[in-house]
Amino acid sequence: MCSDFEDPDYFWINDGTGTFQAAPRLALRATSNAAMAMDFADIDRDGDVDFFEADMLSRDHTRRQMQRPSHTALPKLVGQIENRPQLQRNTLFLNRGDGTFAQIAEFAGVDASDWSWATLFLDVDLDGYEDILVANGHIWDVQNADTDERIRSGLSRVDWRRRVLLYPDLHQRNVAFRNNGDLTFDDVSDAWGFGQEADVSHGLAAGDLDGDGDLDVVINRLGFPTAVLRNNGTARRVAVRLRGQPPNTQGVGAKIRLLGGAVPEQEREVTAGGHYLSGSDPQYAFAAGDADSLTLVVEWRSGGRTVIEGVRPNRLYEIRESPTTGPTTGDPTAASAQTAPFFQDVSAELGHRHVETLFDEFARQPLLPNELSRLGPGITWYDVDRDGDEDLLIPSGRGGRLAYYRNDGGRFTAVALGTPEVEYDQTAIVALPDGVGGTRLLVGQSNYEAGSRDQALAAPSVLQLELGPGWGGVGGVPPAFAPAVPGHNSSTGPLALADVDGDGDLDLFVGGRGMPASYPTAATSRLFRNEQGQFRLDQANQAAFTSVGLVSAATFSDLDADGDPDLLLALEWGPLTLFVNEGGSFTDATASAGLARHRSRWNGVTTGDLDGDGRLDIVATSWGRNTRHRPDTERPLQLYYGDFDRNGKMDPILAQRYDGREVTVPLAPYFQIRGAMPATRVRVRSFMEYAAATLDDVLGMELEGVAHLEATTLDHTVFLNRGASFEPAPLPLEAQLAPAFYAGVVDFDGDGHEDLFLSQNFFPTEAETPRYDAGRGLWLRGDASGTLTPVPGRVSGVAVYGDQRGAAFADYDGNGKVDLVVSQNGAETKLYRNDGATPGIRIRLQGPPGNPHGIGATIRLVYAEGRGPAREVHAGSGYWSHDGAVQVLGMSGEPTGVWVRWPGGSETTTPVPAGLREITVRMGGR
Repeated sequence: MCSDFEDPDYFWINDGTGTFQAAPRLALRATSNAAMAMDFADIDRDGDVDFFEADMLSRDHTRRQMQRPSHTALPKLVGQIENRPQLQRNTLFLNRGDGTFAQIAEFAGVDASDWSWATLFLDVDLDGYEDILVANGHIWDVQNADTDERIRSGLSRVDWRRRVLLYPDLHQRNVAFRNNGDLTFDDVSDAWGFGQEADVSHGLAAGDLDGDGDLDVVINRLGFPTAVLRNNGTARRVAVRLRGQPPNTQGVGAKIRLLGGAVPEQEREVTAGGHYLSGSDPQYAFAAGDADSLTLVVEWRSGGRTVIEGVRPNRLYEIRESPTTGPTTGDPTAASAQTAPFFQDVSAELGHRHVETLFDEFARQPLLPNELSRLGPGITWYDVDRDGDEDLLIPSGRGGRLAYYRNDGGRFTAVALGTPEVEYDQTAIVALPDGVGGTRLLVGQSNYEAGSRDQALAAPSVLQLELGPGWGGVGGVPPAFAPAVPGHNSSTGPLALADVDGDGDLDLFVGGRGMPASYPTAATSRLFRNEQGQFRLDQANQAAFTSVGLVSAATFSDLDADGDPDLLLALEWGPLTLFVNEGGSFTDATASAGLARHRSRWNGVTTGDLDGDGRLDIVATSWGRNTRHRPDTERPLQLYYGDFDRNGKMDPILAQRYDGREVTVPLAPYFQIRGAMPATRVRVRSFMEYAAATLDDVLGMELEGVAHLEATTLDHTVFLNRGASFEPAPLPLEAQLAPAFYAGVVDFDGDGHEDLFLSQNFFPTEAETPRYDAGRGLWLRGDASGTLTPVPGRVSGVAVYGDQRGAAFADYDGNGKVDLVVSQNGAETKLYRNDGATPGIRIRLQGPPGNPHGIGATIRLVYAEGRGPAREVHAGSGYWSHDGAVQVLGMSGEPTGVWVRWPGGSETTTPVPAGLREITVRMGGR
């Protein structure tokens, strides 16, 4: 049930006994705020019913900027997952097939249809996919912001019946969205003749008025004659009308399916009314496609079924319910019973919840596109106590403590480290062996919330925690944090380790995520050489990393296969940036690798061999396509910045070319701009002026010479390594439905092909942007060709509804199956045990004393007919995370050996006896 304005929408599930139960809170993550109508259809023909709610967001940028939202968005509180925000836009809910829905209206391109009333799913062009029709318009534009302010400034005492006459009219053209069959829709209002004139339309109903088998439309219009729109489509069709047993003579509630038409299966449910003040005739049209013989199946509400074979196109079938048909015993077309999911949620075995303390960063930079204080945490697997089991380490936000969970044979025990509550957010943790059996934890510390430059510089960028040999928190002196890397005015983000200079120990990269109160000024990253256990700034390479940009993620990876680790950075507002390592000297190879033109707001990055050719490919995460921003090379999303009003604060302003205009316009609403920069009131004095203004007009200066950054894509992307350069391809559509942060490449199902996992969602957006919550963590299954296929949550078993950040994989219980842990900002850490995989072979590398886990090595299984995909050992990758050191490689056959290219370039092949499922490979090949 949809409700106007502040009243919530309700969703009840019929349990089959005539009793309704409220749907679980997580079944729907949001609803429209001023929903006037809804309709249901299977938009992607996957057999599950989806639905659409119509609201009142303008399609036109200019009009949108002239209107004031009628709903004030509630604050996005830390750890708030089960709430159901109301959105001032249309919503489209994609059925996941497990009783939950993802809201994808922005991805689909149907989030705005003006002031909408009735809506209707109808396959207008008979291509097998349901299109969307919307009736819209209003007598007055009561959201007009200038009129609102005029009334508030002097006319508030005037009778409301006179005040409403001050608003301009809002006659609008009706809207038709064509379903492209890929979860996206195109606005075809003009092409289909649906939006012929601006008016105020309310009711909308369909029926076959001319008897040609397709459905025509009738629209009632306030103050205008009724509109009758004939469907002139020529595609072949099958029309169906039901005759049910009394009293349900129209077969209301029955489901009609056509098999073998334009798509394999089409289904509609017979309804009576249910639209805004409207009800359509219960005759349904299905797309026949090129088939000459089809099948109709009717599932009656009585439980009976009617099946008609040999159905021919361009005919009307009137199907009568047999009075003697009893309940059916089964559906031959139904899917087989659900098998157990691959992963089991065992998060209760940890009982961990990340601490995040709110920080009001909009007070110092009101125009931020999102919060930057809630970007963590990362997460780390590392065998701290050296007992052979991967332990778990989780950074904390301000006011919490670093968490350590000791793993004893697959059972976890929380160990109190005795460290104090942290003053600043911790970002990432990487671990260094100390050479004598102990562990040194390196913990990134963000100074983003520092109140001054001096405070920022006083906070060490990386802290270290020394844990002696076998330390497990039992007895002994509690460890204490000590500085490992001095502070800097750039805030720490990712950490990564690798032997960059070939001396046998691990060096440290510290990524600069941003500068306090100065977003998006380029931050400085730093590389530190490990010299007898002390980290010294690499002065020779520092010029390459000074002001390199906003580094969201980093990974060392030997992309050119020459034996030394190259460095790959994911930049927010920039390209993936590649520094090639030649004997310890780094050179920017971004352009020559073909990466420079792919500019985005990158979040995470990793490498892995997704096509099985032995070369390491790149996976980079961004914000996806389920956003209001759809940049490309012609219309990039731009971020202009500077202290435009000279008040000492950096002002970041999002902008883009819109509505076919060749000028750049600001995207923030006027009330945000004038609140952050009061001087703009002099240049732009009203919402109407602002709606027509260019960014030049708003700033009072030419844009040429103004500092700006841009993004030409927000797609999550895989870059396949072709040797001399990289070939980009967007990840599948299902991956683009939410922002992603962590990306990790591993073989989850044990079939010998590398898969991919993405952590998803982002909640702390600026006030006018809804949280991004359509993801639940996504496993994409690989097939060794570079193709990745999304695995539904009901199959994978992964369902993380919160604000996911880091993730990491390890075989924590030692059974040869790769397990998964996912962190959430301000919420529960999710642990998933892999029960469904075919066990692989566990491989431990034993490198030199300074790099005992062989960080930077590349591993491949050897078969009689060739080699399997390459797996590189990372320490810090994906997004602020550290995967387990023991590598589990899935097998496509019986391996005969393990090939390793070690840091430095030497190669070894170690025989694997038949049936062996765990092996230690030493650097000398023993």
